[in-house]
Amino acid sequence: MRRRRSSCPGATLFVSVVISLFAAQPALAEVPASVTNVFESTAGNARYANSTWGWDVADMTTGETLYQRNANLQFVPGSIIKDYGAATVLDALGPRYRFRTPVYARGSVKGGVLSGDLVLVGSGDFSFGLRNRPDDTLAYTNFDHNYADTGLPGPALLKNSDPLAGVNDLARQVRASGIRRVRGNVAIDDRLFNTFTGWPDGTMASIWVNENVIDITSMPTSAGKPAKVDWRPKSAAIRVVNNVKTVSGDGSPLSVRTVRPGVIEIAGQLGAKSKPVLNISHVPDPASFARTVFIEALERNGVAVDAAATGSNPRRALPRSRSYPGSTRVAQRVSPKLSEYTKVVLKVSYNRGADNMVCIVAAAKGSRDCVDGLRTELATIKRFGVSPVTTILFDGAGSSEFDRSSPDDYSVFLRRVQSASWGAAFRSGLPILGVDGTFAQNQRGTPAAGKVFVKSGTRIQGTPSTDQAVASAITQAGFIDAKSGRKLVFSLFLRDLSLSPDLSEFFAADEDQGKLAAAFQQGY
Repeated sequence: MRRRRSSCPGATLFVSVVISLFAAQPALAEVPASVTNVFESTAGNARYANSTWGWDVADMTTGETLYQRNANLQFVPGSIIKDYGAATVLDALGPRYRFRTPVYARGSVKGGVLSGDLVLVGSGDFSFGLRNRPDDTLAYTNFDHNYADTGLPGPALLKNSDPLAGVNDLARQVRASGIRRVRGNVAIDDRLFNTFTGWPDGTMASIWVNENVIDITSMPTSAGKPAKVDWRPKSAAIRVVNNVKTVSGDGSPLSVRTVRPGVIEIAGQLGAKSKPVLNISHVPDPASFARTVFIEALERNGVAVDAAATGSNPRRALPRSRSYPGSTRVAQRVSPKLSEYTKVVLKVSYNRGADNMVCIVAAAKGSRDCVDGLRTELATIKRFGVSPVTTILFDGAGSSEFDRSSPDDYSVFLRRVQSASWGAAFRSGLPILGVDGTFAQNQRGTPAAGKVFVKSGTRIQGTPSTDQAVASAITQAGFIDAKSGRKLVFSLFLRDLSLSPDLSEFFAADEDQGKLAAAFQQGY
Protein backbone atom coordinates (compact mmCIF):
# COMPACT_ATOMS: atom_id res chain seq x y z
CA MET A 1 0.00 0.00 0.00
CA ARG A 2 1.36 3.33 -1.02
CA ARG A 3 1.86 5.95 1.70
CA ARG A 4 -0.38 8.90 1.09
CA ARG A 5 1.46 12.17 0.52
CA SER A 6 0.62 15.12 2.74
CA SER A 7 -1.26 17.85 0.98
CA CYS A 8 0.31 20.45 3.32
CA PRO A 9 3.90 21.37 2.34
CA GLY A 10 6.31 20.88 5.22
CA ALA A 11 3.80 19.03 7.40
CA THR A 12 5.91 15.88 7.66
CA LEU A 13 8.97 17.93 8.58
CA PHE A 14 6.93 19.89 11.15
CA VAL A 15 5.62 16.72 12.79
CA SER A 16 9.07 15.14 12.91
CA VAL A 17 10.57 18.28 14.50
CA VAL A 18 7.84 18.43 17.12
CA ILE A 19 8.31 14.73 17.92
CA SER A 20 12.07 15.15 18.22
CA LEU A 21 11.67 18.16 20.50
CA PHE A 22 9.38 16.28 22.85
CA ALA A 23 11.64 13.25 22.75
CA ALA A 24 14.61 15.40 23.76
CA GLN A 25 12.91 16.61 26.95
CA PRO A 26 13.90 14.68 30.10
CA ALA A 27 11.08 12.86 31.78
CA LEU A 28 10.20 14.65 35.00
CA ALA A 29 9.93 12.75 38.24
CA GLU A 30 6.46 12.52 39.76
CA VAL A 31 5.77 15.68 41.73
CA PRO A 32 4.43 15.05 45.26
CA ALA A 33 0.77 15.99 45.61
CA SER A 34 1.61 18.15 48.62
CA VAL A 35 3.76 20.31 46.34
CA THR A 36 1.33 20.56 43.42
CA ASN A 37 -1.57 21.34 45.76
CA VAL A 38 0.27 24.29 47.28
CA PHE A 39 1.43 25.53 43.88
CA GLU A 40 -1.99 25.23 42.26
CA SER A 41 -3.72 27.03 45.11
CA THR A 42 -1.04 29.72 45.40
CA ALA A 43 -0.11 30.45 41.79
CA GLY A 44 -3.80 30.15 40.88
CA ASN A 45 -4.79 32.94 43.24
CA ALA A 46 -6.78 35.70 41.55
CA ARG A 47 -4.10 38.28 42.35
CA TYR A 48 -1.81 36.48 39.86
CA ALA A 49 -4.34 36.31 37.03
CA ASN A 50 -2.27 38.65 34.85
CA SER A 51 1.16 37.60 36.08
CA THR A 52 3.64 35.01 34.86
CA TRP A 53 5.23 32.35 37.04
CA GLY A 54 8.39 30.38 36.35
CA TRP A 55 10.22 27.86 38.50
CA ASP A 56 12.75 25.08 38.41
CA VAL A 57 13.59 22.52 41.10
CA ALA A 58 16.41 20.03 40.65
CA ASP A 59 18.37 17.46 42.59
CA MET A 60 21.68 19.09 43.51
CA THR A 61 23.67 15.88 43.19
CA THR A 62 22.27 14.29 40.04
CA GLY A 63 20.87 17.34 38.27
CA GLU A 64 17.54 15.56 37.81
CA THR A 65 14.76 18.05 37.10
CA LEU A 66 11.96 17.53 39.61
CA TYR A 67 9.45 20.27 38.88
CA GLN A 68 9.46 23.18 36.46
CA ARG A 69 7.35 25.71 34.65
CA ASN A 70 8.51 28.33 32.15
CA ALA A 71 12.05 27.48 33.20
CA ASN A 72 13.63 28.73 29.98
CA LEU A 73 11.80 32.06 29.84
CA GLN A 74 13.62 35.31 30.52
CA PHE A 75 12.49 37.13 33.66
CA VAL A 76 13.58 40.32 35.39
CA PRO A 77 15.65 38.79 38.22
CA GLY A 78 15.87 41.72 40.64
CA SER A 79 18.32 41.29 43.50
CA ILE A 80 19.03 37.61 42.95
CA ILE A 81 21.46 38.89 40.29
CA LYS A 82 23.71 39.55 43.31
CA ASP A 83 24.35 35.78 43.41
CA TYR A 84 26.25 36.11 40.15
CA GLY A 85 28.36 39.02 41.40
CA ALA A 86 29.15 37.37 44.74
CA ALA A 87 30.28 34.22 42.95
CA THR A 88 32.44 36.26 40.57
CA VAL A 89 34.32 38.21 43.25
CA LEU A 90 34.83 35.03 45.32
CA ASP A 91 36.15 33.30 42.21
CA ALA A 92 38.46 36.21 41.32
CA LEU A 93 39.95 36.92 44.76
CA GLY A 94 39.08 33.95 46.97
CA PRO A 95 36.97 34.00 50.15
CA ARG A 96 40.02 34.69 52.37
CA TYR A 97 41.04 37.87 50.56
CA ARG A 98 41.29 40.93 52.83
CA PHE A 99 41.13 44.60 51.91
CA ARG A 100 44.23 46.55 52.96
CA THR A 101 43.84 50.31 53.34
CA PRO A 102 47.25 51.96 53.86
CA VAL A 103 48.48 55.47 54.65
CA TYR A 104 51.77 56.74 53.21
CA ALA A 105 53.95 59.69 54.23
CA ARG A 106 55.26 61.50 51.14
CA GLY A 107 58.09 63.58 52.52
CA SER A 108 60.66 63.58 55.32
CA VAL A 109 59.84 63.19 59.00
CA LYS A 110 62.05 64.99 61.50
CA GLY A 111 61.24 65.66 65.12
CA GLY A 112 57.71 64.32 64.61
CA VAL A 113 57.02 66.76 61.76
CA LEU A 114 56.15 65.48 58.28
CA SER A 115 57.37 67.98 55.70
CA GLY A 116 55.12 66.64 53.00
CA ASP A 117 51.74 64.99 52.50
CA LEU A 118 49.84 62.08 53.99
CA VAL A 119 48.02 59.90 51.48
CA LEU A 120 45.26 57.42 52.43
CA VAL A 121 44.82 54.84 49.65
CA GLY A 122 41.29 53.54 49.17
CA SER A 123 40.99 49.77 48.84
CA GLY A 124 37.27 49.31 48.16
CA ASP A 125 36.55 48.23 51.77
CA PHE A 126 32.89 49.29 52.04
CA SER A 127 32.68 48.54 55.76
CA PHE A 128 35.92 50.32 56.73
CA GLY A 129 35.23 49.58 60.36
CA LEU A 130 31.49 50.31 60.44
CA ARG A 131 30.37 46.67 60.56
CA ASN A 132 33.51 45.14 62.07
CA ARG A 133 33.08 42.95 65.16
CA PRO A 134 35.78 41.77 67.57
CA ASP A 135 35.60 38.21 66.20
CA ASP A 136 36.78 39.35 62.73
CA THR A 137 33.30 39.17 61.21
CA LEU A 138 30.94 41.83 59.87
CA ALA A 139 27.63 42.69 61.51
CA TYR A 140 24.35 43.30 59.68
CA THR A 141 20.70 43.92 60.48
CA ASN A 142 17.91 42.06 58.70
CA PHE A 143 16.71 45.39 57.29
CA ASP A 144 19.74 47.55 56.57
CA HIS A 145 20.30 51.27 57.11
CA ASN A 146 21.03 51.64 53.39
CA TYR A 147 17.31 51.04 52.74
CA ALA A 148 16.16 53.92 54.95
CA ASP A 149 15.37 55.88 51.77
CA THR A 150 12.94 53.27 50.37
CA GLY A 151 9.91 54.07 52.52
CA LEU A 152 9.67 50.44 53.65
CA PRO A 153 9.36 49.80 57.40
CA GLY A 154 12.10 48.57 59.68
CA PRO A 155 15.48 50.14 58.88
CA ALA A 156 17.82 50.22 61.87
CA LEU A 157 21.31 51.37 62.70
CA LEU A 158 23.84 48.72 63.61
CA LYS A 159 24.19 48.47 67.37
CA ASN A 160 27.60 49.25 68.85
CA SER A 161 28.87 50.42 65.47
CA ASP A 162 31.23 53.30 64.81
CA PRO A 163 31.09 54.95 61.36
CA LEU A 164 34.50 56.54 61.98
CA ALA A 165 36.24 53.36 63.15
CA GLY A 166 38.40 53.11 60.03
CA VAL A 167 39.76 56.66 60.02
CA ASN A 168 40.24 56.62 63.81
CA ASP A 169 42.28 53.42 63.61
CA LEU A 170 44.52 54.81 60.88
CA ALA A 171 44.96 58.10 62.73
CA ARG A 172 46.11 56.28 65.86
CA GLN A 173 48.62 54.34 63.81
CA VAL A 174 49.96 57.53 62.20
CA ARG A 175 50.45 58.99 65.67
CA ALA A 176 52.18 55.78 66.83
CA SER A 177 54.55 56.00 63.85
CA GLY A 178 56.00 59.17 65.37
CA ILE A 179 54.24 61.82 63.29
CA ARG A 180 52.89 64.68 65.38
CA ARG A 181 52.33 67.27 62.68
CA VAL A 182 51.66 67.31 58.95
CA ARG A 183 52.99 70.48 57.34
CA GLY A 184 51.74 69.50 53.91
CA ASN A 185 48.33 68.26 52.85
CA VAL A 186 46.19 65.15 53.36
CA ALA A 187 44.87 63.40 50.28
CA ILE A 188 42.76 60.37 49.41
CA ASP A 189 44.01 58.15 46.59
CA ASP A 190 40.72 56.89 45.17
CA ARG A 191 42.16 55.62 41.89
CA LEU A 192 41.70 51.88 42.46
CA PHE A 193 38.89 52.28 39.96
CA ASN A 194 37.26 55.32 38.39
CA THR A 195 34.46 56.80 40.47
CA PHE A 196 31.36 55.57 38.67
CA THR A 197 27.75 56.81 38.62
CA GLY A 198 26.37 54.81 35.70
CA TRP A 199 24.24 52.32 37.70
CA PRO A 200 20.92 53.06 39.43
CA ASP A 201 22.05 52.88 43.07
CA GLY A 202 24.47 55.79 43.35
CA THR A 203 28.16 56.52 43.36
CA MET A 204 30.77 53.77 43.32
CA ALA A 205 34.09 54.82 44.84
CA SER A 206 37.10 53.03 46.30
CA ILE A 207 36.91 54.91 49.62
CA TRP A 208 33.98 54.42 52.01
CA VAL A 209 33.09 56.08 55.32
CA ASN A 210 29.79 54.96 56.90
CA GLU A 211 29.14 53.32 53.53
CA ASN A 212 29.06 56.84 52.08
CA VAL A 213 25.75 57.83 53.61
CA ILE A 214 24.75 60.18 56.43
CA ASP A 215 22.31 58.48 58.83
CA ILE A 216 19.71 60.99 60.06
CA THR A 217 17.45 59.97 62.97
CA SER A 218 14.32 62.02 63.76
CA MET A 219 12.53 61.62 67.10
CA PRO A 220 9.18 63.16 68.11
CA THR A 221 8.92 65.65 70.97
CA SER A 222 5.53 67.20 71.79
CA ALA A 223 2.90 68.29 69.30
CA GLY A 224 3.65 71.69 67.80
CA LYS A 225 7.36 71.52 68.62
CA PRO A 226 10.31 70.74 66.35
CA ALA A 227 11.31 67.09 66.35
CA LYS A 228 14.72 66.15 67.68
CA VAL A 229 17.13 65.32 64.89
CA ASP A 230 20.51 63.63 65.21
CA TRP A 231 22.90 62.32 62.57
CA ARG A 232 26.10 60.44 62.06
CA PRO A 233 28.91 60.66 61.36
CA LYS A 234 29.45 64.14 62.73
CA SER A 235 31.92 66.22 60.72
CA ALA A 236 32.63 69.78 59.66
CA ALA A 237 31.89 68.50 56.14
CA ILE A 238 28.17 68.15 56.92
CA ARG A 239 25.48 70.34 58.45
CA VAL A 240 21.89 69.12 58.88
CA VAL A 241 19.02 71.63 58.90
CA ASN A 242 16.04 70.40 60.92
CA ASN A 243 12.62 71.31 59.51
CA VAL A 244 10.78 68.34 61.00
CA LYS A 245 7.73 69.24 63.11
CA THR A 246 6.02 67.07 65.69
CA VAL A 247 2.25 66.78 65.15
CA SER A 248 -0.57 65.15 67.08
CA GLY A 249 -1.64 62.95 64.18
CA ASP A 250 0.18 60.29 62.18
CA GLY A 251 2.61 62.61 60.45
CA SER A 252 3.91 62.05 56.92
CA PRO A 253 7.01 60.67 55.18
CA LEU A 254 10.07 62.81 55.79
CA SER A 255 12.06 64.22 52.89
CA VAL A 256 15.81 64.72 52.66
CA ARG A 257 17.51 67.03 50.18
CA THR A 258 20.89 68.64 49.70
CA VAL A 259 20.37 72.40 49.90
CA ARG A 260 23.93 73.11 48.81
CA PRO A 261 27.20 71.20 49.11
CA GLY A 262 27.64 70.16 52.73
CA VAL A 263 24.14 71.27 53.85
CA ILE A 264 21.33 68.73 54.16
CA GLU A 265 17.72 69.56 54.99
CA ILE A 266 15.30 67.09 56.51
CA ALA A 267 11.66 68.17 56.53
CA GLY A 268 8.17 66.87 57.17
CA GLN A 269 5.85 65.93 60.01
CA LEU A 270 6.43 63.31 62.68
CA GLY A 271 3.59 61.93 64.78
CA ALA A 272 3.97 62.58 68.51
CA LYS A 273 3.55 58.86 69.24
CA SER A 274 5.70 57.57 66.38
CA LYS A 275 8.93 55.69 66.81
CA PRO A 276 12.24 57.27 65.74
CA VAL A 277 12.56 57.47 61.96
CA LEU A 278 15.80 56.85 60.08
CA ASN A 279 16.59 58.58 56.78
CA ILE A 280 19.82 58.66 54.82
CA SER A 281 21.56 61.16 52.57
CA HIS A 282 24.13 59.92 50.07
CA VAL A 283 27.61 61.43 50.18
CA PRO A 284 28.12 63.00 46.73
CA ASP A 285 31.94 63.24 46.85
CA PRO A 286 33.30 60.27 48.85
CA ALA A 287 36.99 61.22 48.52
CA SER A 288 36.54 64.78 49.79
CA PHE A 289 34.32 63.60 52.64
CA ALA A 290 36.83 60.89 53.62
CA ARG A 291 39.64 63.44 53.58
CA THR A 292 37.80 65.74 56.01
CA VAL A 293 36.90 63.02 58.50
CA PHE A 294 40.45 61.61 58.31
CA ILE A 295 41.98 65.01 59.11
CA GLU A 296 39.52 65.35 62.00
CA ALA A 297 40.52 61.89 63.24
CA LEU A 298 44.22 62.81 63.02
CA GLU A 299 43.68 65.91 65.09
CA ARG A 300 41.62 64.00 67.69
CA ASN A 301 44.51 61.59 68.02
CA GLY A 302 47.25 64.17 68.49
CA VAL A 303 48.39 64.78 64.91
CA ALA A 304 48.13 68.43 63.87
CA VAL A 305 47.45 69.15 60.19
CA ASP A 306 48.34 72.51 58.70
CA ALA A 307 45.95 72.15 55.75
CA ALA A 308 42.28 73.08 56.13
CA ALA A 309 40.09 70.11 56.95
CA THR A 310 37.28 71.00 54.57
CA GLY A 311 37.47 71.40 50.84
CA SER A 312 38.03 69.22 47.80
CA ASN A 313 40.35 66.26 47.78
CA PRO A 314 43.74 67.57 46.48
CA ARG A 315 44.45 65.14 43.68
CA ARG A 316 47.54 67.16 42.75
CA ALA A 317 49.17 65.74 45.88
CA LEU A 318 48.94 62.20 44.48
CA PRO A 319 51.88 60.60 42.66
CA ARG A 320 51.39 59.60 39.04
CA SER A 321 51.64 55.94 39.97
CA ARG A 322 49.56 54.16 42.61
CA SER A 323 52.73 52.34 43.63
CA TYR A 324 54.11 53.63 46.93
CA PRO A 325 57.45 52.58 48.52
CA GLY A 326 56.78 50.20 51.37
CA SER A 327 59.18 52.13 53.61
CA THR A 328 56.85 55.17 53.49
CA ARG A 329 53.82 53.35 54.89
CA VAL A 330 52.89 54.71 58.32
CA ALA A 331 49.55 52.94 58.84
CA GLN A 332 47.41 50.17 57.41
CA ARG A 333 43.96 48.81 58.19
CA VAL A 334 43.27 45.15 57.32
CA SER A 335 39.67 44.06 56.85
CA PRO A 336 37.87 40.81 57.68
CA LYS A 337 37.74 38.17 54.96
CA LEU A 338 36.00 38.80 51.65
CA SER A 339 33.44 36.09 52.46
CA GLU A 340 32.15 38.37 55.22
CA TYR A 341 31.53 41.09 52.65
CA THR A 342 29.66 38.85 50.24
CA LYS A 343 27.60 37.64 53.21
CA VAL A 344 26.53 41.21 54.02
CA VAL A 345 25.69 41.86 50.37
CA LEU A 346 23.54 38.71 50.13
CA LYS A 347 21.97 38.73 53.60
CA VAL A 348 20.69 42.32 53.44
CA SER A 349 20.61 42.61 49.63
CA TYR A 350 22.97 45.56 49.74
CA ASN A 351 22.79 47.18 46.32
CA ARG A 352 25.81 49.49 46.39
CA GLY A 353 27.85 46.79 48.09
CA ALA A 354 27.01 44.45 45.21
CA ASP A 355 27.96 47.07 42.62
CA ASN A 356 31.18 47.69 44.54
CA MET A 357 32.10 44.01 44.22
CA VAL A 358 31.82 44.33 40.43
CA CYS A 359 34.21 47.31 40.49
CA ILE A 360 36.60 45.32 42.72
CA VAL A 361 36.58 42.51 40.15
CA ALA A 362 37.41 44.99 37.38
CA ALA A 363 40.35 46.32 39.43
CA ALA A 364 41.55 42.80 40.18
CA LYS A 365 41.69 42.15 36.44
CA GLY A 366 43.70 45.31 35.81
CA SER A 367 40.92 47.68 34.75
CA ARG A 368 39.75 50.92 36.35
CA ASP A 369 36.41 50.75 34.52
CA CYS A 370 33.63 49.21 36.65
CA VAL A 371 31.77 48.07 33.53
CA ASP A 372 34.66 45.71 32.77
CA GLY A 373 33.71 43.90 35.97
CA LEU A 374 30.38 42.96 34.39
CA ARG A 375 32.24 41.44 31.44
CA THR A 376 34.25 39.31 33.84
CA GLU A 377 31.07 38.41 35.70
CA LEU A 378 29.36 37.20 32.53
CA ALA A 379 32.42 35.13 31.57
CA THR A 380 32.56 33.62 35.07
CA ILE A 381 28.94 32.59 35.34
CA LYS A 382 29.07 31.20 31.80
CA ARG A 383 31.70 28.75 33.13
CA PHE A 384 29.09 27.69 35.68
CA GLY A 385 26.44 26.92 33.10
CA VAL A 386 24.64 30.26 32.72
CA SER A 387 23.58 31.06 29.17
CA PRO A 388 24.54 34.52 27.82
CA VAL A 389 21.41 34.28 25.68
CA THR A 390 18.94 34.16 28.58
CA THR A 391 21.02 36.04 31.18
CA ILE A 392 21.83 39.68 30.45
CA LEU A 393 23.63 41.95 32.93
CA PHE A 394 23.24 45.72 33.12
CA ASP A 395 24.44 46.28 36.70
CA GLY A 396 25.75 44.36 39.69
CA ALA A 397 22.79 44.77 42.05
CA GLY A 398 19.81 43.76 39.93
CA SER A 399 18.44 47.32 40.05
CA SER A 400 18.03 47.64 36.30
CA GLU A 401 14.74 46.79 34.62
CA PHE A 402 16.82 45.49 31.70
CA ASP A 403 18.58 42.70 33.64
CA ARG A 404 17.39 39.26 32.60
CA SER A 405 17.85 35.64 33.64
CA SER A 406 15.90 32.40 33.68
CA PRO A 407 14.92 29.81 36.31
CA ASP A 408 16.93 27.18 34.45
CA ASP A 409 20.07 29.36 34.45
CA TYR A 410 19.86 29.71 38.22
CA SER A 411 19.31 26.04 38.92
CA VAL A 412 22.29 25.03 36.77
CA PHE A 413 24.45 27.80 38.25
CA LEU A 414 23.61 26.88 41.86
CA ARG A 415 24.37 23.21 41.27
CA ARG A 416 27.76 23.93 39.77
CA VAL A 417 29.00 26.58 42.21
CA GLN A 418 28.79 24.04 45.00
CA SER A 419 31.80 22.26 43.51
CA ALA A 420 33.89 25.46 43.52
CA SER A 421 36.53 25.94 46.21
CA TRP A 422 34.51 28.91 47.48
CA GLY A 423 31.12 27.18 47.17
CA ALA A 424 30.64 26.77 50.92
CA ALA A 425 31.40 30.47 51.50
CA PHE A 426 28.84 31.41 48.86
CA ARG A 427 26.12 29.24 50.39
CA SER A 428 26.80 30.42 53.95
CA GLY A 429 26.25 34.00 52.81
CA LEU A 430 22.65 33.44 51.69
CA PRO A 431 19.67 34.49 53.85
CA ILE A 432 18.05 31.59 55.68
CA LEU A 433 14.29 31.17 55.47
CA GLY A 434 12.69 32.03 58.81
CA VAL A 435 16.04 32.78 60.43
CA ASP A 436 17.94 35.82 59.14
CA GLY A 437 18.50 38.33 56.37
CA THR A 438 15.72 39.39 54.04
CA PHE A 439 13.75 36.20 54.82
CA ALA A 440 14.06 36.38 58.62
CA GLN A 441 10.32 36.59 59.26
CA ASN A 442 9.00 34.55 56.33
CA GLN A 443 8.06 31.02 57.51
CA ARG A 444 9.56 31.64 60.96
CA GLY A 445 8.57 28.81 63.30
CA THR A 446 7.55 26.42 60.52
CA PRO A 447 9.23 23.04 59.84
CA ALA A 448 10.98 24.53 56.80
CA ALA A 449 12.63 27.35 58.78
CA GLY A 450 16.41 26.99 58.77
CA LYS A 451 16.34 24.49 55.89
CA VAL A 452 16.13 26.85 52.89
CA PHE A 453 19.11 29.06 51.96
CA VAL A 454 17.76 31.60 49.54
CA LYS A 455 18.43 34.96 47.92
CA SER A 456 15.35 37.00 47.12
CA GLY A 457 14.83 39.73 44.55
CA THR A 458 12.33 42.51 43.96
CA ARG A 459 11.76 45.20 41.35
CA ILE A 460 8.86 47.61 41.90
CA GLN A 461 8.03 50.52 39.62
CA GLY A 462 5.42 53.14 40.51
CA THR A 463 3.63 55.98 38.78
CA PRO A 464 2.74 58.57 41.45
CA SER A 465 0.49 60.51 39.06
CA THR A 466 -1.99 57.61 38.90
CA ASP A 467 -1.19 55.81 42.18
CA GLN A 468 -0.33 52.69 40.19
CA ALA A 469 2.60 50.34 40.65
CA VAL A 470 3.82 47.04 39.27
CA ALA A 471 6.25 44.44 40.55
CA SER A 472 8.25 43.41 37.52
CA ALA A 473 10.17 40.91 39.66
CA ILE A 474 9.55 38.94 42.85
CA THR A 475 12.11 36.15 42.80
CA GLN A 476 13.98 33.54 44.82
CA ALA A 477 16.92 31.24 44.15
CA GLY A 478 18.82 28.99 46.48
CA PHE A 479 19.41 25.65 48.18
CA ILE A 480 17.05 23.35 50.07
CA ASP A 481 17.85 20.71 52.65
CA ALA A 482 14.71 18.67 51.98
CA LYS A 483 12.79 16.80 54.65
CA SER A 484 13.88 13.47 53.16
CA GLY A 485 17.55 14.43 53.42
CA ARG A 486 17.79 15.16 49.73
CA LYS A 487 19.71 18.27 48.63
CA LEU A 488 17.93 20.48 46.12
CA VAL A 489 18.47 23.69 44.18
CA PHE A 490 15.53 25.83 43.17
CA SER A 491 14.57 29.09 41.53
CA LEU A 492 11.20 30.77 41.64
CA PHE A 493 10.23 33.78 39.50
CA LEU A 494 7.15 35.99 39.34
CA ARG A 495 6.71 38.95 37.03
CA ASP A 496 4.14 41.62 36.27
CA LEU A 497 2.09 41.82 39.47
CA SER A 498 -0.12 44.91 39.72
CA LEU A 499 0.14 46.65 43.09
CA SER A 500 -2.07 49.01 45.04
CA PRO A 501 -0.50 52.07 46.77
CA ASP A 502 -0.09 50.20 50.08
CA LEU A 503 1.90 47.43 48.30
CA SER A 504 -0.24 44.79 50.05
CA GLU A 505 -0.09 42.53 47.00
CA PHE A 506 3.70 42.59 47.10
CA PHE A 507 3.85 41.59 50.76
CA ALA A 508 1.32 38.81 50.08
CA ALA A 509 3.38 37.56 47.11
CA ASP A 510 6.56 37.62 49.17
CA GLU A 511 4.83 35.52 51.82
CA ASP A 512 3.45 33.20 49.13
CA GLN A 513 6.92 32.57 47.74
CA GLY A 514 8.07 31.59 51.21
CA LYS A 515 5.20 29.09 51.35
CA LEU A 516 6.20 27.65 47.99
CA ALA A 517 9.82 27.23 49.09
CA ALA A 518 8.55 25.55 52.26
CA ALA A 519 6.41 23.23 50.15
CA PHE A 520 9.51 22.12 48.23
CA GLN A 521 11.38 21.52 51.47
CA GLN A 522 8.58 19.48 53.04
CA GLY A 523 7.48 17.68 49.88
CA TYR A 524 10.79 16.14 48.82
